Parts: sequence; C-alpha cells; structure tokens
Amino acid sequence: MCTLRRFRILCFRTLSLRMLASCLVLLVIARFSTAQPTQQTPEELRLLTYNIHMWQPGVDALSDLIEQANADIVVLNEAWNAKQNDTLAKKTGYHIAYGGQQSAAASAQKPHWIDGHYMPQVLLTKHRIVSATFYNAKAAADDPTSPDVGLDVDPEIPLYRGGILAELETKRGNRLIVFALHLHPWGDAQNEKMTSMRLAEIEGIVAKLKPHAGKPTLLMGDFNTQSHLDGKQGWRVTPYLESQKFTDVYRAVHPEPSTDAGLTWPDSRIDYIFCNQYITPRQARVVEQGVFGSKGYDDSDHLALFAIVRLGK
Repeated sequence: MCTLRRFRILCFRTLSLRMLASCLVLLVIARFSTAQPTQQTPEELRLLTYNIHMWQPGVDALSDLIEQANADIVVLNEAWNAKQNDTLAKKTGYHIAYGGQQSAAASAQKPHWIDGHYMPQVLLTKHRIVSATFYNAKAAADDPTSPDVGLDVDPEIPLYRGGILAELETKRGNRLIVFALHLHPWGDAQNEKMTSMRLAEIEGIVAKLKPHAGKPTLLMGDFNTQSHLDGKQGWRVTPYLESQKFTDVYRAVHPEPSTDAGLTWPDSRIDYIFCNQYITPRQARVVEQGVFGSKGYDDSDHLALFAIVRLGK
C-alpha cells in the first residue's frame, strides 16, 4: 500500500514537472514569436511627401526643392511620367522605386500608366532600397477599357491608386519600412461609400505591414482624408491609424489645429506622414511658397509636407 502511494506521488510529481516544462516552452515560444523591436543606431531622417499633380512642377523645380530640403526619403503622388521620374532620379542621384520595377523605362501606354501599373506612386531615397513590393491600383481592375484589367491587383489591399511597400537600409545600417500611398479621392465625411473605401485601403496597408512589426515604419502620401485630430468628424482613416499605434507626425509636432492648421490643399489637410512607435517626430512643416524654393500652389494643386524624425533613442 505504501509502495503504491509513493508510486502515485512520484507519477504526480513527474507529471507536474512535465506540465511546468511545457508551460515554460510555450512562454518562450510566445515571447519570441512576438515581433521584437529592432535595435537602431540613433539617426535623424528628413522626409518629404508631395502630390505633384501629373508632373506640374517639372524636373528642375522639383530637384531643386528636394535638394534644398535635403530630404532623405521622398514620396511623390501623381508622378505619371516614367521618363521624368528617371530623369529626376538621375539629377538628384537618388535611388528610385515605382511602377513594376525599380527603374522603369518610358512606356507607350496611355497617361497615368507605367509598365502595367496604373497611377503608380514614386519613392526616391538617398538610402539603399533593400526590397520593394508594388501594389497596382484597384482602379485598373475596375476599368473594363484597360488592356491590363485585373493585372497584379492584390485582393487583400484594395488600393484605388496603388502603392509601394519598401524596406530601406540607411547609411548607418538602420532598417525601416516605408509605404508610399495615394488613397481614393473624392467624397466628404458624409459620403459613406468613399470613407468606407479609404478605410478598407488603409486596413489592407496595415495588414501588409504586420510581418514587419518591430521595424520603424512610415506611411507617406496623399490620404485624401481630413483628420479627427483637427476636429473633423466622420473621417475614418486617421482614427483607425491612431488605434493601430501610428502617430500623425505633423500633429505631434503642432498639436493645436487652431494655430497650426497644416493645410496641404486649399482648404484641407489631406497629405500626411504617419510613423509607428519606433520613430520619434522632431519637426514638421508645410512647404508653402518660398520654403525650399517652392512656388506653392503655382507648382501643384497640393503643398508638400516636410518632416524630420528620429530613429533610435
């Protein structure tokens, strides 16, 4: 009887130890399966995002603006001319990514198309482009007259005007993610269809960023939406990004909209730079007439947005 009791106690202790070991293994797996922040060497980055309205400024004016801003990373919207894109990259000496390849030749397609990509966004940077994933525009799939209808459209990310997800490596060896975007235009906050379309776009973008959790991340471009931080009710993109721990760089630097409206379109703030928790906003300004040599609204129907952010502590 005594021997049987000892056997039972021994079995119970053995089982308890095994259960404890299993729990420890699960805790270790859980910890390391959760993305850990990458170590960053302290570094400042100068950012510029600009909707150039179908290349309205011209290569010389835009290259001068980029040079005066001394921008490390530039996102251009409505830069729908492959030849001018490549000329700008050559003139500035920047690396470039857009369309279906990192340096596309001029194509014979109709306006707004470059190498099978409708309304592609353009990324220019001083830093090395480690990789770039291009998302074609949903507008292409919706256009029955397009010769490339449905080409390269990712159903999980319904971008109306396409986008780029790029990983960059800075000269100090830091890695970061940049998503260049141009969300669906038109429709105010009361237009449920349009606000829902933009929300679906940004949800798709955030989903595509999940594998890169732990890396410093920037979202840059023309969002075609106003912000709840400016007291604009009914808009859905900016509250969603806030819920996903993204920070509106301009509003972080200028928290009071009554004194710093930050308008990038005649009566609206619709161009943004958002960052995640691994990036700290330092400075931000709208590139009004005279700033960095800009001619303001004579150069485009938008004003550019400039910011300085910091990686690392």
